[in-house]
Amino acid sequence: MAGESKRLRQEAEDEEVTLSMTPMIDIVFQLLIFFMLACRFRSEEGQMHAFLPKNRGLGTAGTPAITLQEVRIKLLWVERNSFRETPHPEHGRTLLKIKDIKFPFVQNRYGEIIPDYKKVYQYICKARDNFTPTRSYKTLPVIIDARALVPFEHVIASLNECVRAQITDITFAAPEIPY
Repeated sequence: MAGESKRLRQEAEDEEVTLSMTPMIDIVFQLLIFFMLACRFRSEEGQMHAFLPKNRGLGTAGTPAITLQEVRIKLLWVERNSFRETPHPEHGRTLLKIKDIKFPFVQNRYGEIIPDYKKVYQYICKARDNFTPTRSYKTLPVIIDARALVPFEHVIASLNECVRAQITDITFAAPEIPY
């Protein structure tokens, strides 16, 4: 009997205990699928929905259509007493220009001298009403071209006037790169 118990003990020690990994892998995959389906990603705040134009840029075949009916809003940083551009941020102010029209300055409620955005709105509405649709452009294209040192609030104010005038084809010009 002692020999038999010794033999059983020896067999028990020789026998390796193995765990089946299949149920654990099944549970891990089920949890992974559950969290993938149940998870909702939050969109970041402050995003502007923008769609890249399909009829412009490098992706178009042939020569892009040229329209002379576009409105280009130029925002320049100029000297306070003249209309010359200046590289000094403390000695300038924003000048708003469309074609060769320099829009007058007004004083806002905080006492700052800013371009007259009401006149810009009137100009854009007039251009929108006189716009003749073409094959490439169904609505009036507006390009906002802000130069260096122009405070971003003026770019947004120009964008707001375009949106207020119900313009949907708004493009921002890329900054000029010196050669």
